[in-house]
Amino acid sequence: MKHSLLATLLFSCMHSATLWAQTAAPAPKAAAPAEVQLMGTLEQRVAIGGETTGWVLRYGEKQRVQVLLPVEAFAWIRDGVVVSVSGVHGTKHYPERGDVAVFIVKKISQVVQ
Repeated sequence: MKHSLLATLLFSCMHSATLWAQTAAPAPKAAAPAEVQLMGTLEQRVAIGGETTGWVLRYGEKQRVQVLLPVEAFAWIRDGVVVSVSGVHGTKHYPERGDVAVFIVKKISQVVQ
């Protein structure tokens, strides 16, 4: 009696889970973030523990954002250079700092002044 009750309960739970999985609506796809263009000054940053991308873009009046730069940019970038970048806003997760806002650079060029 005990075993048949347990078997019935187990079968009932499995059947309900199967039906729920078949009728659940698919998760909506997130829209791709819009590409943005920014112009500003690169500033090199070093942090204890290394939880930084190493570079910050200072733009606007007092706005700063960490930037993830393409590998080819490291051949010519330096602290204080004015650049024009295009890319998307995103986040980077660090073990101690958690989620940090970053700008993922797809294209970068130096602005001649």
